[in-house]
This record gives sequence, C-alpha cells and structure tokens, in this order.
Amino acid sequence: MASVLVMGAGAVGSYYGALLARAGHAVSLVTRGAHLSALRDQGVVIVREADGSLWHAEVEPMRRPAGTPDLAIITTKSQHTRDAARALAAVMSDGALVLSLQNGVENVARAEELLGAGRLLAGQAFVGVWIDEPGTVTHGAEGRVSIGDPAGGITARARRLHSLVADAWDVSLAEDIVHDQWRKLLWNAGFNALCAITGRTAGEVLSQPESAAVVRAAMEELVALAATHQITLTDDDVDEMAAPNPALADYHPSTARDLAAGKALERDALCGFIAREGRQQGVPTPVNDTLDALLGLREGAA
Repeated sequence: MASVLVMGAGAVGSYYGALLARAGHAVSLVTRGAHLSALRDQGVVIVREADGSLWHAEVEPMRRPAGTPDLAIITTKSQHTRDAARALAAVMSDGALVLSLQNGVENVARAEELLGAGRLLAGQAFVGVWIDEPGTVTHGAEGRVSIGDPAGGITARARRLHSLVADAWDVSLAEDIVHDQWRKLLWNAGFNALCAITGRTAGEVLSQPESAAVVRAAMEELVALAATHQITLTDDDVDEMAAPNPALADYHPSTARDLAAGKALERDALCGFIAREGRQQGVPTPVNDTLDALLGLREGAA
C-alpha cells in the first residue's frame, strides 16, 4: 500500500482520496476552512452516494503538506496550481509520482515550473461530486478517471501510477492524455459558464434550442482553437459532448457551485482560457468572450 497526499482536497480530491483510503492506502487530505475542521472532528471523510447510502474512510486531514508521499495528487482549482506545486516541492522525493487531476489544459506546465520538467502525470475525472456540508462529499454521477503521460504513449511511470490507483478507482490509461484533456474541455466550455450565469442545470440548458445552440457554439470555438495547438477535435466530439446525458440532467457544474458559495471561479482555465488563447492565436471566440465577461460580472457581484 502507498502513502498518498491530496493537495486542495475539495469535493474531487476528497472523493478520490476517500476511495484510495477505503482500499487501504494511507491518505492525507490537504484542505482548509470548515471542511478541514469537520474532517479533524470526524477522523474520517464521509461519502454520500446518489441513492442516499453513506460510507466513510479514515484520512489524515492537514493544512499543509507533510511527510514524503509515494503519490501526490493535485486537485486544486487551476488558479492555485503553482501554490500547490510550490508546497509539494518541499516534501516530494525524486522518485515519487505527481498527478494533476484538474480542469483545463495548462496545469501540468504550471506545476512543472516548480517541480521540474517531465515530473507530472495528467488525469481527468468524469464525475459529479460536491460538498453540501463540511466533511461530507456527495457523489451524484459518474466517477471514471483517465490518466496518462503528457509525453505521449503508455510509459512506465504511467503504468506505475495505474497499478497504484487501479484497486480503488475506475481508471483507464490514455495513449494521448493531452488530446483527451482538450476533449474534456469541450464539455466544460459548453456547460460550466452557461450553467453558472443562468443558474440552470446541464439538462435545462439543453432543453431550449437557443441555449443548446450556445453550448455547441462555445464548443466549436474550442475546436478551432485546439487546431492551432495541433489537437484534432471533430464534429463527432462536439455531438457527443453536447448530447443530453441523463446522469447529468440535474447537475450544476462546479463553476455554478463555486459561484453560489462565493468562491473564486476557475474562469481562467475554462471560458477565460479560450478567450485569452483565442486572442493570442488569432482565433475568433465571441461566444466564450461573452460568457467569460458575463461570468466575471456575476463573480464580481458575488
């Protein structure tokens, strides 16, 4: 069994950390605020499943990273990636694995500025989780994870990571995790900002033709932007990501939940990234420009 340190353990980090702890790994959750206090009081992280059933796993909650873990998992919001990597640099041994399990496509490069080039593995979680009460994570939908080496191919260190987490997660190895991260960004581009601005669920924004068209238009701008990075996304990818998903019909994406909670939004990794990178690459992104501006207005008001 391995020692695992989860940086920025909100809903995603707490859920996947709990799965690892339930499988017998020694898991430390680096978090803060009321969630940290509740975990310390309980001694466990509680997971509430969609059917209302509960399970729990023993974890070690902490405010700052400590020890020398075999695996560190960064699950912070993208704007906190460098801070997390800086904190990890003080405790990680040369042979330890580091996984970025975050939204967006820039976090590996940001973390490697502090941890060293070629140090990180990348992952993406397809999951609906949130924290309604400190110390308890609600798991509402999906849960699969894809991991891989940003260098491409199925490398030895990617296999090593897979073997470490496979007993706890529904996880697959990706041949081209960078492409897959851009592909997942399609869903976030279509739904995260729009749901947050309107207060509607993913299913509701697809129920009206006009808002469903906005979903597709935001995704199509990302397709054009991806091509400037030699990443090929297709109409079929857009069709799949923009299709109604019964498991997510009542889901409020993370940006909407952060807005409701008065938290800083992950704009710069989602619609803000598309708007910013579009300007840099000369790719028109009027839909994402508008979504980012409106989201910024909502964030300022909150």
